[in-house]
Amino acid sequence: MLSTRDLVAGYDERTVLDGLDLDLPADAFTVIVGPNACGKSTLLRTMARLLTPRRGTVLLDGAAIRDLPTREVARRLGVLPQSPLVPEGVTVADLVGRGRQPYQRWWRQWSADDGAAVDRAMALADVAGLADRPVDTLSGGQRQRVWIAMTLAQDTDALLLDEPTTFLDLAHQVEVLDLLHRLRAERGRTVVAVLHDLNQAARYADHLVAMRSGAVVATGAPREILTADLVREVFGLDCVVVPCPVTGAPLVVPGLTCPSLAGPTGAAAVPAPAAVPAPAAVPAPATGDSVVAGAGNPATTSPAEAGAPAHPAPAATTPVARHP
Repeated sequence: MLSTRDLVAGYDERTVLDGLDLDLPADAFTVIVGPNACGKSTLLRTMARLLTPRRGTVLLDGAAIRDLPTREVARRLGVLPQSPLVPEGVTVADLVGRGRQPYQRWWRQWSADDGAAVDRAMALADVAGLADRPVDTLSGGQRQRVWIAMTLAQDTDALLLDEPTTFLDLAHQVEVLDLLHRLRAERGRTVVAVLHDLNQAARYADHLVAMRSGAVVATGAPREILTADLVREVFGLDCVVVPCPVTGAPLVVPGLTCPSLAGPTGAAAVPAPAAVPAPAAVPAPATGDSVVAGAGNPATTSPAEAGAPAHPAPAATTPVARHP
């Protein structure tokens, strides 16, 4: 679906990614993790055509994305950047409707198909009841779901999201991640997201990409690659990795570096196992958990720009690929 070849990218005189090769599986929820300033967002921005690479290429279904027409990319790839700006006074229905911009022409304005796509997107994101509300009056979790609904209205097969849970409280983080999981599991969307929370990444991801210093350290299913050794290599953190008592996914527990935090039964130091123990069967919980800017983003691109030429698999059995 999405891949990079010999990708070099950065800002001004600083190179962040240097010769990066990566293949992301289709029909999977891929999460990119790593320490601050390791290149996660730079990679996502370059794949989304928000940042022009200095060398190398990004491939979308085998074709160089920079050679594809802007409107075509906007119909195939939806992007939610960090902290998108909400136009003042715009309602939920109006903002979601902007996701249909890649399908508009001067001779073809709003149609019944557009209306149906918007209604379907709002229903999927569970914001139909907010259609007439101004977006700037919504909570953080509601607003994030509205932005996701706008990308869904584009009817793209793939979504790229840069830190979609930033600034949200825990309940709203789960709300957004549950939605993305359902889009992958029930609708067959390819989802690629940058997340900071390693345990959330392990819980939701089919495919994990671990980065450090602009390079990919490991890729694969979380249960196959997420070990104490990997956490130490990527984050410089001693930990134990145990099965989550709810899902069986790897759960990272940091080692105790401050002895005064240890309670009566606590240990001063926690040994780190080399691998994740095989998860035991876990009973189901009583209650369930609970666009392209620069390439046709309806929120940031005018109709004239949208028509301008562009310039610039399943993870459960995916083998581990480690990179030096």
